[in-house]
Amino acid sequence: MSQVVAEKPKTKPIAKKSSSTPLRLWVRAKFLGFRRSKVQQNTNQSILRLEGVNDRSGAQYYFGKRVAYIYKTKSGQKDKRFRTIWGRISRSHGNTGAVLARFNTNLPPRAIGATLRVMLFPQRGWSQHI
Repeated sequence: MSQVVAEKPKTKPIAKKSSSTPLRLWVRAKFLGFRRSKVQQNTNQSILRLEGVNDRSGAQYYFGKRVAYIYKTKSGQKDKRFRTIWGRISRSHGNTGAVLARFNTNLPPRAIGATLRVMLFPQRGWSQHI
């Protein structure tokens, strides 16, 4: 009696593509300050400088994109110490690529100079309301 052994088809193992840098779906932005005049400032409009944007036409791509200011609190449970204030880029400010953003809650003054995240997806059109 001879036993017939069915051979398994040989397949090549799929090699994972290892990228040296992780994929990031957001762009860094610096919070420069609030929109202001000589006498008063509008705290509901924040001026942001986007990384890699140097002119007015380059800033147009980001109109309507969501912006997140992530900060750490001292109070609360350890897993809930990070909080986020969400906003949206509304228009450009000047000719050097700065943009205006409106947030659900106005950004605190201690956030001036902080790094914010501009989310690239999902793509949304510009809207007046946040």
